[in-house]
Amino acid sequence: MASRVVEPETKKLDISQGDWLLVKKRLNAGEQRKMFARMYKAGVDGTLKVNTFEVRLAKILTYLLDWSLIDTAGRQIRIAGQSTDEVTSALDSIDPDSFGEIGAAIEEHIDTMTAERNAEKNDQAGETRSVAISPSRSAADGQLMSSVN
Repeated sequence: MASRVVEPETKKLDISQGDWLLVKKRLNAGEQRKMFARMYKAGVDGTLKVNTFEVRLAKILTYLLDWSLIDTAGRQIRIAGQSTDEVTSALDSIDPDSFGEIGAAIEEHIDTMTAERNAEKNDQAGETRSVAISPSRSAADGQLMSSVN
């Protein structure tokens, strides 16, 4: 039986200008919950509503572990091991097109990983994992149906 625990795996995504992103391959339940919490805000009536301005940022902050981006002095902008506020500040300092490119690369990665996971689930769909609660009667056990003429 396969484990349901998400092992921390990474994937390197190449983006334009020879830069790269190091991202989480998959999220565990806690990481996904934190990502969703960043995407929603409570409305005046207390109901949760998607904060459309935060969706892309929430995905980036949740998946992004490191990158090769440099500052104007040519030094790598350090994000590995930094707090969410520090990574947000680094993301806020880049130009909007680069932010969009990073977001699109991560969203494409999410879509690819989701498709792979769905394919794995479909491959397992043919396997019988449960046992019947009670055995079915067969014709060998005797008459299954009666007819009244």
